[in-house]
Amino acid sequence: MNQLLKLILTGILILCFFKMSFLFYRFSGYILFAGFGWLAYDAFQRQDQWDVKIFAILAVLYNPFIQFPFPNFLWLIINTIVIIGLILNILFAEDNPYDDQIKKDDR
Repeated sequence: MNQLLKLILTGILILCFFKMSFLFYRFSGYILFAGFGWLAYDAFQRQDQWDVKIFAILAVLYNPFIQFPFPNFLWLIINTIVIIGLILNILFAEDNPYDDQIKKDDR
């Protein structure tokens, strides 16, 4: 589920490189905010502190309610870094990170 969400968020960020309407960028801000918020919550449940910090910062960065007034070229650089990071996270993620939390003797 999280891998699919990361893939969808990566696709939305790639679409932001093309010339789209202002409504698309507003809507993508809400989707990115909710998606990174969900990934931060899931990382908190898995007790992965690095992922919590990274996804929480990304949720604040793509917050549609209080926007950062970055110029367009800086947003392109930020989007490129986030896309590369998400792709690396998808490629090097564990298969099932919840296995460590389940005790084998717990019945």
